[in-house]
Amino acid sequence: LLLSLLLLAAWETGSNHVQYSVPEEAKHGTFVGRIAQDLGLELAELVPRLFRVASEGRGDLLEVNLQNGILFVNSRIDREELCGRSAECSIHLEVIVDRPLQVFYVEVEVKDINDNPPVFPATHRNLFISEARALESHFSLEGASDADIGENTLLTYRLTPNEYFSLEVPSNDEQEKPLELVLKKRLDREVASELLLVLKATDGGKPELTGTVKINITVLDANDNAPVFDKAVHRIKLLENARNGTLIIRLNASDLDEGSNGHILYSFATDVSSNTEASFRIDSNSGEIRVNGKIDFEETKLWKLQIEAVDKGNPPMFGHCTVLIEVLDINDNAPELLVTSLLLSIPEDAPLGTVITLISVTDRDVGSNAQVTCSLTPHVPFILVSTFKNYYSLVLDSSLDREKVSEYALTLIAKDRGSPSLSTTASVSVEVADVNDNAPVFAQPEYTVFVKENNPPGCHIFTVSARDADAQENALVYYSLVERRVGERAMSSYVSVHAESGKVYALQPLDHEELELLQFQVSARDAGVPPLGSNVTLQVFVLDENDNAPALLPPGPGGGTSAVSQVVSRSVDAGHVVAKVRAVDADSGYNAWLSYELQLAAGGARSPFRVGLYTGEISTTRALDEADAPRQRLLVLVKDHGEPALTATANGLPSRGEHHGEPALTATATVLLSLEDSGQAPKASSRALSGAAGAEPALVDVNVYLIIAICAVSSLLVLSLLLYTALRCSAPPGEGVCGPVKPRLVCSSAVGSCKNEYFSLELLINSKPTKKLSLTLKKSLDREKTPEFNLLLTAVDGGKPELTGTVELFVRVLDINDNDPEFEQSEYKVRLMENAAKETLVIQLNATDQDEGVNGEVTYSLMSIKPKGKPLFTLDENNGEVKVNGTLDYEENKFYEIEVQATDKGNPPMAGHCTVWVEILDANDNSPEITVTSLSLPVREDTQPSTVIALISVFDRDSGDNGQVICFLTPNVPFKIVTPFRVGLYTGEISTTRALDEADAPRQHLLVLVKDHGEPALTATATVLLSLEDSGQAPKASSRALSGASEAEAVLVNVNVYLIIAICAVSSLLVLTLLLYTALR
Repeated sequence: LLLSLLLLAAWETGSNHVQYSVPEEAKHGTFVGRIAQDLGLELAELVPRLFRVASEGRGDLLEVNLQNGILFVNSRIDREELCGRSAECSIHLEVIVDRPLQVFYVEVEVKDINDNPPVFPATHRNLFISEARALESHFSLEGASDADIGENTLLTYRLTPNEYFSLEVPSNDEQEKPLELVLKKRLDREVASELLLVLKATDGGKPELTGTVKINITVLDANDNAPVFDKAVHRIKLLENARNGTLIIRLNASDLDEGSNGHILYSFATDVSSNTEASFRIDSNSGEIRVNGKIDFEETKLWKLQIEAVDKGNPPMFGHCTVLIEVLDINDNAPELLVTSLLLSIPEDAPLGTVITLISVTDRDVGSNAQVTCSLTPHVPFILVSTFKNYYSLVLDSSLDREKVSEYALTLIAKDRGSPSLSTTASVSVEVADVNDNAPVFAQPEYTVFVKENNPPGCHIFTVSARDADAQENALVYYSLVERRVGERAMSSYVSVHAESGKVYALQPLDHEELELLQFQVSARDAGVPPLGSNVTLQVFVLDENDNAPALLPPGPGGGTSAVSQVVSRSVDAGHVVAKVRAVDADSGYNAWLSYELQLAAGGARSPFRVGLYTGEISTTRALDEADAPRQRLLVLVKDHGEPALTATANGLPSRGEHHGEPALTATATVLLSLEDSGQAPKASSRALSGAAGAEPALVDVNVYLIIAICAVSSLLVLSLLLYTALRCSAPPGEGVCGPVKPRLVCSSAVGSCKNEYFSLELLINSKPTKKLSLTLKKSLDREKTPEFNLLLTAVDGGKPELTGTVELFVRVLDINDNDPEFEQSEYKVRLMENAAKETLVIQLNATDQDEGVNGEVTYSLMSIKPKGKPLFTLDENNGEVKVNGTLDYEENKFYEIEVQATDKGNPPMAGHCTVWVEILDANDNSPEITVTSLSLPVREDTQPSTVIALISVFDRDSGDNGQVICFLTPNVPFKIVTPFRVGLYTGEISTTRALDEADAPRQHLLVLVKDHGEPALTATATVLLSLEDSGQAPKASSRALSGASEAEAVLVNVNVYLIIAICAVSSLLVLTLLLYTALR
């Protein structure tokens, strides 16, 4: 039991963390810490458990004495070499022990000592000083630098004692000022032409270290006044993104000399950095410092420029000053919008409050410049709801109607609170999905159709059409007949409706005489769920055709045959109506209009009778006499006017009677009487219009009223003309038609405005009858606002009423090159996948120039690409297309800044600028990398579960999901990989899953498979070879062993001996116990 507990404790793992400190440059063997004791390890187990220390990239700076467990310095430690000027510097150690495998982390802080002397930029400095220089003249010197940190870098300066110069050292508050030599005694070249001084810098460490620079001063003759700046230090504040050529300061240095000795040239100091020269330029003559590149607050907040002023004396003399430029931050980063769509389309009956899109807003600026407000296109049924800081939801605010608006193109505007404010827009398209909320609609509620009777069965008589405002299946319309009865028959027996086309068919011939009007309804239903529908009424008028012959009516109310019998007195005169033939036609209209004809008698004898063409009245053509036959047989033909004409005949048998000379009539007729002077009674006319005599007085009255009205209107017209003439004649002299003319200028159609604010009219009055007018320009013209004017010049006289005359003036404004090309945006942001193919389109820029002609033609050019390097992008100068020209690698650069200029072809040309920010997106193009950092010795067959065998680490250079990895181990082996920790760097342990036994293969080939989460996924493999040793035999050689394994084999043999002795002792105790038990029994 005791042995089991000892073995179990030995296999437990730990993860202690220990910290030490050691001064740099410590000697070999310097004590650092009792690492074994602090990690809880026994000294006796350090060698058997293969205690070892690893330090990535640190070499063998520290070592552990395995006899006493002390961590000591093994080789020289230079803090400046390890960590540079970083305030913190530590060496991270990884302590590994086996059986069981444990890993401990140890941090050793390296303390700074004063081991670096101050160093000047150069060991020699040559100064040329004129003997005429004034006392208290200052000469700038470069200070020394110290690689140490803290108090070890506090420098003090001392100058070789001399009678000419003293050293002026800036205080702590004036660190930007340089060291200066101050002339205390006038120089005399003839006494001393050269002076050799030594400037000594001492740091604040213990012990103190020093550095020196030799200053060789050459005394020059003649030109004894150096240029002097009005200030030694100029402090300037400059806004970032100031345009090239912006004036920063105009330096002024004066030289008391004259002529060439007083002519000053300005320049940067000789040791100025390349960044300074790339960002600023100085005019050598005027001393103007101007912007020469991009000024970015985020890159550099303070610029320190050392300026020299040199005269043209022989030798020249120099003056120096420092220009401190503080860069002020401006709101130069527009907000960025990220839209995440939740719904591709929204049904038009969606409830209010439905969330359509999630929006997030970011701004790279800080403070008020980064406070962003989000707004939406007005007059849309959506609102933005703030869900969290800089997070919004696009929510439905009012009901939708797809038939009015099927799609909304929304514009999101993100605006920060900077000054001036910057904004970004993003477009969101919301499609409205259709629901069946509209019934089919006919163009009109009722249709009138005309169809000729006797139509063939099944003929097409009309087509109905209904429109459904919905879409897709909701807009499919099907037609049907609304059933009803016409008399005793169903409507469907007359007509039918095609369900899809809406065509209406007549199922049988229609008869006008039977059915003049056929009225029915057609229903239209859509295919929606539930279906919607509407009805339309059709009125089918059956048009008459001439299909009925005239029919003769009986002569009297009693009926009878069609023969008309009438007794006619011979004493009747010519024109006397003796009978009337009546006939009707079942048709209508022109087809029912009848005419009558009297057929000639046989033999061609002339009859004394005639018949009315349209009345059917038979009358005498002359007076009857005794020669006429007593019985007359007349044949009357009745004919309609249809096509073709149909006829009928009637026989009239007039007879004479002796009834006191008066005819006996059995039919009545409308008689029109006309009074004659004769004493006879008036004769009846053939037909008289009813009421004709009573209408004549009414017509006479109407004519009288018309005559009165015409006379009244004519009188009013004459009176108006007389009044106008009187007024004209009574006008005062000079105000008539020859009065002065008042001209007026009116803008009739100026483009963009109907007000004339550009021109005025001047009237030059002289003695001549002709007036001279002058059109004067009173406001500058702008062709881009108003390219042309239509002016109306109106002249008004002084008469009453006023009379006018007009002339139209057309003014065309000619173009000059006064507009810069303007890009649609000042900044463009583009995302591009790495490894994009060459000639891939990045963006097509578009700049517009409001000028016309060559002044409006724009060409594009690349100004700069940052970071500098290979030309990875090209720009088409004509169409503005930016394309890939090289290999883009996310791991090298994640962002590119492209400056583009658009220039017109005017004279002089004008230019506009924009910046294209290209963000490179990561692609899964790097496979994981596997490193086996530690392996155990051969594994014993009696190894317990969860024993750590080896350590593995995995790294993937990609980012995001492409850099996330998972590990797999060979299946069906008694080992597993422990869950990893740390993002991006996978560190895992291979441990046993169960107790090993003799059935396990003596050599285990473990294949570690690593796979990332990219698309497509990339993999890597590594093989770990393990050897299993028998618990009672010497260990088998492993395929891979850590450094130092050969030295550990002897120790393992000793451990095995001790294990065998312990097993024998336990066995002896067991045998002894059995014998004692047997004896007692």
